[in-house]
Amino acid sequence: MPKPASSSGRLLPSARALRVVDFTMALWVGAWIGLGVWIGVDVHHLVRLNDTVAADGTAVQQIGHTLSTLSSIPFVGGTIGRTGAQLQHAGARSAAGATASAGSIRQLSVLLAIGVALLPSVPVFGFYIPLRIARMRERRAVRRALRSGESGPQLRAFLAQRAVATLDYNQLQATVDGGDDRTQEQRLAAAELRRLGIDPRALTTYGGVS
Repeated sequence: MPKPASSSGRLLPSARALRVVDFTMALWVGAWIGLGVWIGVDVHHLVRLNDTVAADGTAVQQIGHTLSTLSSIPFVGGTIGRTGAQLQHAGARSAAGATASAGSIRQLSVLLAIGVALLPSVPVFGFYIPLRIARMRERRAVRRALRSGESGPQLRAFLAQRAVATLDYNQLQATVDGGDDRTQEQRLAAAELRRLGIDPRALTTYGGVS
């Protein structure tokens, strides 16, 4: 006979509703992953702007170098040489800054993509998926017990008790309305099987649970 599952397994809705929840969770995770990738790629494109700035800086540096070679011209050569040196310095600083910031932009694009894609999905991976795994294990355990005919009356009583714990008040009243104790127990057990996504006819299909 399967052991009672932890209370966390009772937080999930019925098997039919779970299909909707599964689809919604998959859509939620997929949307955030897609948004994260889109933002990461978009931010990464800023590297192109840095490449342009770096190329302009290199061009200014070359112009400065060219002007520096004219420093030997009488009268104006000194001024041209100083201007050329200043342009070289400015161009080198601009190119170095653009190169450094390009690396930062690449890192930022990766961090943003990971953060946007994963952070909103933490509740799904950390809470919902473990609950789904617990539900699947519970379902498999009940199926094995049904197939083996293990502790038939005890299994039916166990399922009925679980139904009492998981059904809301209106569902519980509708399930146990009328009939003797055995009939009510049978109905409750069938209701629990439906919650787990198992055909209630399994209660009578396999031996020992009739």
